[in-house]
Amino acid sequence: MSSIPAPGSLPASVDTFAVQVYDYLLAQGGVTRAAMGRALNTRTQDVEEALDVLRGLQLVKEEEGGDGELVAVDPEAARIELLVPLELALHDHRRRLAGVKGRLQSFMKAFEAGHRNRPHGGTVVVTDDADEIALRLLDAAQRCTREILLMQPCVAQEHTELRQAHPLILEALQRGVRVRVLYPHTARGDAGTRSRVRDLVDAGGAVRTSREVHGRSLVFDRTVAFVPAEGTAEGGTGVAAVYEPTVAAFLGGLHDQWWEPAFPLEGGAAGYAGVRDDLRATILELLASGIKDEVIARRIGVSERSFRRHVASIMQDLAASSRFQAGVMATRTGLVDPVGSDAQGRGRAVKSA
Repeated sequence: MSSIPAPGSLPASVDTFAVQVYDYLLAQGGVTRAAMGRALNTRTQDVEEALDVLRGLQLVKEEEGGDGELVAVDPEAARIELLVPLELALHDHRRRLAGVKGRLQSFMKAFEAGHRNRPHGGTVVVTDDADEIALRLLDAAQRCTREILLMQPCVAQEHTELRQAHPLILEALQRGVRVRVLYPHTARGDAGTRSRVRDLVDAGGAVRTSREVHGRSLVFDRTVAFVPAEGTAEGGTGVAAVYEPTVAAFLGGLHDQWWEPAFPLEGGAAGYAGVRDDLRATILELLASGIKDEVIARRIGVSERSFRRHVASIMQDLAASSRFQAGVMATRTGLVDPVGSDAQGRGRAVKSA
């Protein structure tokens, strides 16, 4: 069976000409390539490219007993030739998928009995085992009926459990579960995050960005939460699965607080439009507070290298020769409030551009 050319692998003009060739074959019956080229006043190469498309779709064949003459094939016959095997394969894959899901349900019951209820593991289970993390995420996602709350840095810094959770979140959205995802402003500059955001928004999720992120957390129905394991080394994959509703509800409440003043991010739009001043004010204020670069970078969701690029850009725009001078000039120009002038925090420190 001929392979079908991949979408986009041939110019649109080739497909258009292929339709013309097909119409000509229908009208003429058996015809040779040379005669077709003369009749259509085109190059032999163009005819061959069009015939490749038609052969791939099973819409043309050589006439039996003919001298290389070609004839058009009924599209219904081509459909049976091409699509029926694919539909049978899809049916087989669906059947196998249903069987795997059924078998996994049996193992899930054993998993819950043997692991979740083990001593010192009833409410908080700390693990770095990828299979166990995947099972616990699957269980939490399938039990979730109302809401998923996610907070994380950009996708470039995504940890294993959050990559595993993404398809589960999309599946939950299809079931009508409400999903709210919070990224730092800096995630707007990450192509991977923008692609992820498009998936979430297209599926009905809500995405916003805020000045800072406070670690990463994933909360299901405010009863189960997944957070980084305490004491895990930087870049580690350890996860704490928290089955205490009081703690999960507390994390959900914190997400609510950070969500309200955050800026919507629709469809994965590129750039920092609308949040540039907010991000720069955050960086300047954290610098002024004397926090180390690595801590600031973690709080705004970027690597130290990216953070230093942000600082260099701010200094260049302010024509400042030092970080201290940049802070002074930002205060004078109203980009940030003077230190200590806002007792309620930095949330109101940004001035309108």
